[in-house]
Amino acid sequence: MTDLLLVALTVAVFALLGLAAKAVGRL
Repeated sequence: MTDLLLVALTVAVFALLGLAAKAVGRL
């Protein structure tokens, strides 16, 4: 369970970073 949670958090972080990168790219 811990591994799955860690993977989920990692994916969420990368997703947020991707959105942030797109937002900065638009600026």
